[in-house]
Amino acid sequence: MASPESSLVLFEMFEAHARAAPQRTLVRAQGAGLTMNAAALLERARDTAAELKREGVAEGDVVMLAGLSGCQLTVAQLAVWARGASLIAAEAQLSGPEVLDLRRAFSPRAVLGPGQGIAPRIVSDAGPTAGGAITADGVAVIKLTSGSTGRPRGIATTAAQLLADARHIAEGMGITRDDVCIAAIPLSHSYGMANILMQLVSQGSPILFVPSPLPDLLAEALSIEEPAVFAGVPYMFEMMGREGSPTIRRRGLRTCLSAAAPLRPATAAAFRERVGLPIRSFYGTSETGGITYDSSPDGEMSIASDGCVGTPLPGVRVTLEGDEGRVVVSSSAVSSGYVGAPAEADGAPREGGEFTGTAFRTGDTGRFDEHGRLQLTGRISALVNVSGRKVNPREVERSLASLPGICDAAVLGVSDGVRGESLVAFVSAGPGLTRERIIGHLRDGLAPYKIPRRVVFLSEFPRGPRGKLDHETLRRLASEFGAREKPEETDDAQ
Repeated sequence: MASPESSLVLFEMFEAHARAAPQRTLVRAQGAGLTMNAAALLERARDTAAELKREGVAEGDVVMLAGLSGCQLTVAQLAVWARGASLIAAEAQLSGPEVLDLRRAFSPRAVLGPGQGIAPRIVSDAGPTAGGAITADGVAVIKLTSGSTGRPRGIATTAAQLLADARHIAEGMGITRDDVCIAAIPLSHSYGMANILMQLVSQGSPILFVPSPLPDLLAEALSIEEPAVFAGVPYMFEMMGREGSPTIRRRGLRTCLSAAAPLRPATAAAFRERVGLPIRSFYGTSETGGITYDSSPDGEMSIASDGCVGTPLPGVRVTLEGDEGRVVVSSSAVSSGYVGAPAEADGAPREGGEFTGTAFRTGDTGRFDEHGRLQLTGRISALVNVSGRKVNPREVERSLASLPGICDAAVLGVSDGVRGESLVAFVSAGPGLTRERIIGHLRDGLAPYKIPRRVVFLSEFPRGPRGKLDHETLRRLASEFGAREKPEETDDAQ
């Protein structure tokens, strides 16, 4: 039996499930004709682990997974743990130069990339590796995030922390060995790893991959007869809740949860109307794992209260710090700390978080309602200084969302030579909704200094692979817009 400090314990746990029921189907891909039982998945993982051994990968080494998704990614993750090594899973969509940047930052001993069929292969021509640059003893996963300079940073996470997170999630959401975990989100991200891959490892829950989250494929996956849990992101629910989207025949699907980006009440209501099942809000971070979940009997928090993300998962303690209500998380799932890139000038990562022992001070702000449910109110790092006054863009976004005809909205701060910073609002709106009407609506409920000086209309919001807003693209659009448009004059000097 492996040491509890080694990632090998994760492979041995999966191996025990596979040996107990070798013919049980554990992995399949919707619409791809691919099905693997436990014995076959175990064999593939062992074969890849043998390749890593020939490459010289030993316990404590770092292996990068690049360009992998679905079944290949699962095989690669299990194989790395079979060597007692630590994995870094890059997003499958990253470009060659981006992967090379990660290799330079983390110096993995080996890189696994796409191969034939479902077998990943050792990549030998993707750029330099130094090996041994990062001490990864006892680390099972180095999760990826970004610092304030944009350079990649890693979050060192042990096998014990991964298992604690999987246990909190399974207990809080009622996920069992018999539940099929529908995977339309990447397993390279903390959300997919905890809610899907680690459920396979820790209790043998099968995975149904949706190779590409297209409406037809996703509708077919959500219509399976077996008991199923779907971990999605808001844009997927928006897509499936639209009029004219493919019909979901609700049979085995019993739980839908949404994370990684704010879920609009209108999206939750539309999906509930079409499918007959609530979307339960889930809140977590890469540094802490799962934090809160809507475990209410009716699962209606996401419709009734914008920003409400439920109550703490079992084993998780949430406190609010300071006047701003910074969310602080304590649990056995909190990761060990940051690795990989030099400390930044302010000593904190881009999102404003900070490790303090077994706790993590997130960059989020919130409050508890009378039922003990956490209501997210904004970001520490997102506060905008307008003429000396701090403005939370989330407050302005909520006001925008309350205006009929607004489909989506985002507010951010940009540099302003007069005020220090000023606000720009991005909106996706129905026909007939003008800038004047939007500004008039905001003036009815917000202080003058909280009114955006520019309103930019977008037909579609730029988003990343996990459905999160691409704020860098929005900032660029704000600069381009500002160069050719006269800003909306507001009385923010009062």
